[in-house]
Amino acid sequence: MTNKIFSILILILCSSATVFGQDKDIEIIGTILEADTKEPVPYVHIVNRGLGKGTVSNTEGRFWIKMSKSDTIQFSAIGFEPYMFTLKEQVTTNRINVTIELNTSTMELQPVKVFAYKDEAALKKAMIAMDVPIESEKKGIQLPGFYYGPTKEVKPGVLSPISFLHSKFSREVKEQKKLAEYQQQDNFQNLIKAKYNESVVIELTGLPEDKVDEFMSFCKLEDSFIGRATEYEIAVAVNQCLKDFEAVEEDK
Repeated sequence: MTNKIFSILILILCSSATVFGQDKDIEIIGTILEADTKEPVPYVHIVNRGLGKGTVSNTEGRFWIKMSKSDTIQFSAIGFEPYMFTLKEQVTTNRINVTIELNTSTMELQPVKVFAYKDEAALKKAMIAMDVPIESEKKGIQLPGFYYGPTKEVKPGVLSPISFLHSKFSREVKEQKKLAEYQQQDNFQNLIKAKYNESVVIELTGLPEDKVDEFMSFCKLEDSFIGRATEYEIAVAVNQCLKDFEAVEEDK
C-alpha cells in the first residue's frame, strides 16, 4: 500500500514539472529581412497575440520578445504580408535565434474614374463649370491712383487691344489656378487613402475584418498628420489607439 502511494506521488510531481516546463517563457531574438532582397526591415510591428503585448524592430531589423509554446507571434509592416510565428513542441531551450523573412505585398488603391475630353479647351471649360472654391488673394501694398477692387471684364474693341489681352490673360491664370488646386486636393486624398486604410489597419493590429471599421471610427487620425507622418509614426499612433480600443472593449 505504501509503495502504491509513493508511486502516485512520483507521477504527480513529474506531471507538475512537465506543465511548468511548458508554461515557461522563451526568449525570441532575431532579425527581420525582406524575402527578395535580404535587406533588413526596420520598424516592423511585432505582437504576441496570446499576451496582447508587442514591440517594434529597430533600424537594423533586430528584435527581442518573449513567448510560450502555445503563443503566436505576428509580424506586420506596411508594404509586407503578415507573418505568423509559432514554436515547435520539441523546443527545449529557453532562448532561440531566428530569421524572419517578409514577403512584399501590393497595396490596392480605390479606383479612379477618368473622363476624356476632346481637347484642352474642353477640359478648361469643364473645370470652370465646376464649383471649386478659390481662396481670396491677400491684399498687399496699395498705391494711390490704382484700382484694387474686383477685376472688371473689358470687352475687346478696336481701340482697346491691351485691355482685351489683359482680360484674356486673367481668365487663363484663374483657370490654371482652379485646375492646380483641384489636382492637388485629389492627389492629397489619394495619398491619405494609401497610407491609412483597412488593409494597413489589419496589418498593424491583427484585428478581424469585422472590427476594422469600428476601430477606424475610434482611432480618428487627422489627414494633416497622415499626410506628413512616416510609416513608423503611423504605426506608433495606431498601436496607441489599439491599446485604448482594447481597454474600451474589455469594459463593455
